[in-house]
Amino acid sequence: NRPRVDRCETTARRPLRTDRASTAGASTRRTMALRLVLLAAAATALDDGLALTPPVGYRTWNAYAGDIDDALIRTVADALVKKRPSPWTNSEVSLADLGFSRLGIDDGWQACGTGWQDSFHAEDGTPLVNGTRFPDLKQLVAYGNAAGLVVDWYEGNCICMDAYTLRANASWAAAAYAKDVDQVYDNGFAGVKIDNCGDDDAAGFVTRVNNIKNRSTPVLIENSNQGMGWGPPKGLPTDPDGWCDMHMYRVGGDIGPDFDGCVARLQNVVPFTNTTPISRPGCWAYADMLEVGNFGFGEAGNDDDRSFIESRTHFGLWCVASQPLMLGLDVTDDARVDAVWPILSNAEAVAVNQAWAGHP
Repeated sequence: NRPRVDRCETTARRPLRTDRASTAGASTRRTMALRLVLLAAAATALDDGLALTPPVGYRTWNAYAGDIDDALIRTVADALVKKRPSPWTNSEVSLADLGFSRLGIDDGWQACGTGWQDSFHAEDGTPLVNGTRFPDLKQLVAYGNAAGLVVDWYEGNCICMDAYTLRANASWAAAAYAKDVDQVYDNGFAGVKIDNCGDDDAAGFVTRVNNIKNRSTPVLIENSNQGMGWGPPKGLPTDPDGWCDMHMYRVGGDIGPDFDGCVARLQNVVPFTNTTPISRPGCWAYADMLEVGNFGFGEAGNDDDRSFIESRTHFGLWCVASQPLMLGLDVTDDARVDAVWPILSNAEAVAVNQAWAGHP
């Protein structure tokens, strides 16, 4: 039998039933007070109203790496909104109902090597999409939106193979970075993960972010810098009241389906969570995507009970540390999702993650 979910690891004990009328006023006051705290803390970040609480959603990389296409993304969207019986309530809920309503498309969409100078950008800077894999991005985003999801994008370089080609021609690179941002807005994406692999001089990150900041509608910005460097133009924030040109930022290298490695990644967040925290609303330190459900489930000889405990602990740690919660398991695999459903469906744990009120 599957071990019982210990709520002490993932959230506080369920509240006692009380008279709703007697608690409504107190609840409203607490909500308003928390909102004021979040808005005040975000004032020195991008100050665009986004990511006042840690972003919650899904990204494709941990489950599928670069092997993605339109059909898969639609299937993932369907899986995120699929209802399942909740072990915590007498209702059915979906991952999207629980807050995991951002669908992030990661690396693997580009027509690598088909553009100018063997890049995936045309001579005018337009990013070239693999049309066999993704025939119509706008329709794909519309499909996600119709399901109640927002869809995020990835700006990078064919698994680290393109940035140096762009950097060899500054004017072409500037045009390409501007066209990258056009692609985000033209197709209706709500956020973008900017991968800094190869962007050694930070021109790619800075130019894209500046183009985003010049738009009337903000999008969520993830700085996937893997913890390289400090301060402007693309490093890690250093000042609780200072520069933070992103809504979330990686503080270490790539995570993997290894429990000890996940815990080690989380330690990189500690310097950002002091009494006056650098990680704050609108500017979240990020240990990387979740590996919940990826610790060997279903593999020959694997101890699935241990994998469940590791996934539960991993999820709980990310919740109490105010981490962006980006799922990375194969959500199209019902057996895998069912194996960790008591963890993912714990709305109280997600609520703890979202109720940031300062560190520690």
